[in-house]
Amino acid sequence: MRPTNRTTTKWNPGWIPQDCKSKTQGAGLNPLDVETFEVRYDDCSVLWIMCRHNSSPDPLGNMVDLFGRLPVKTRQYVRHMIALPDPNGGHAYNSNGNIAMFNRINGDLTVFIHEAARPLDLLGAYPDKPLSSSANWINDYNQDTHVPDPYAQANQVENVVQNTVVDSYNLNMPGLFESVEPGWQKIFHQFATVQTPQRNAGNFLVPGGTCSLRLANSASVPQTSATKRWFGKSAAVAATKPNIALPVGLKVIPSKEFS
Repeated sequence: MRPTNRTTTKWNPGWIPQDCKSKTQGAGLNPLDVETFEVRYDDCSVLWIMCRHNSSPDPLGNMVDLFGRLPVKTRQYVRHMIALPDPNGGHAYNSNGNIAMFNRINGDLTVFIHEAARPLDLLGAYPDKPLSSSANWINDYNQDTHVPDPYAQANQVENVVQNTVVDSYNLNMPGLFESVEPGWQKIFHQFATVQTPQRNAGNFLVPGGTCSLRLANSASVPQTSATKRWFGKSAAVAATKPNIALPVGLKVIPSKEFS
């Protein structure tokens, strides 16, 4: 998948999206050490708001570049990207449309595909909403003898997600999966049950087109309370609160809690 041209603008200190703040605090980190950026890709008129802790070992440009390689119709199901450090090693998760990447794990495009695939399933990108609990999926799963990898054995949501990774490569590099995996027919019904519905829903795993809907951004909030200091730090709050509203008329994806 090729990169997408983009422009990046840094927020003034003092403000942060609420979801970035809560994920940062949940990791035991200081929101005052997080910088917030607006990233506008050429294939979507609506920007994404991303956050990066200044101790993250991965540069901002890497996250922006790899996220932009996802097809825009997949990208639109992601609310915020968040890059955080973790001394225990690299990992990632998607919570309510927010993708948090820890350490250097976001050097791997498959991790971006995996985490972006979760809201595709759970927030209704497929005609079956969600695909992972639909009769169509279960029926085709029962026709196969294997799943893509051990991670897909965890549950059907993870199975759909891992099959989405397979399909993303197979759709964008036709024949690749069959050429590297002699046993591909053992999961054929599963990845076909991702491939056909995504095509019917607008080919959201293939580059092209533009964004037509988005998850609402989380509210912009002060990085720290005016009455308390976080680890002895404080930040001046810029006079103008960043505008995070989506354009009038753009369809908003109904949100729900998941992780």
